[in-house]
Amino acid sequence: MCLRQVKSPFSSRRSWFLLVALGLATHAVAAVGQDDPAAVPVVVATGSGPLETRIEVQTLVAREGPGGEIVRQFVEARRLEAGEQLYYTVRVTNPGQEPVDDVMVTKQLPYGVDYVPGSAAGPGCRIELSLDGGVTFERASGKGAYTHVRWIFGQPLAPGATALLRFRAVFL
Repeated sequence: MCLRQVKSPFSSRRSWFLLVALGLATHAVAAVGQDDPAAVPVVVATGSGPLETRIEVQTLVAREGPGGEIVRQFVEARRLEAGEQLYYTVRVTNPGQEPVDDVMVTKQLPYGVDYVPGSAAGPGCRIELSLDGGVTFERASGKGAYTHVRWIFGQPLAPGATALLRFRAVFL
């Protein structure tokens, strides 16, 4: 099994959140069994072969367009206010030459955000959430203080393919 982990080199969960929200999180690959207690995992992707991940954090802004109509667009989250909704996209790519079976992707929710119930989506994925720091997972049953979102793929990820996994959260 291949394990790749995107992590922040910063020890403070708050600093990590701000860097992720600003789109500045590193995309380092962590080794299995890493002994760095300060490392905060951002996303973990496992499967029968290599997987690469990238996270985008965006907000939806509205502005007046030509003719006075309102134009909405997603922009990179930079400066956040309490109550603002964030749109997370985890891009999972199979860089190999063979399909990757048994793909499972787990995203830790950053400190200071609250998961929007029912917002997680992924093509052909079973979605599970954790309330206990990623120890146990179950299908969402409404609002809760969720700590992790997990996508379990129903099909192999083809060579060169990228799956987009999404969810929304509110900045507290």
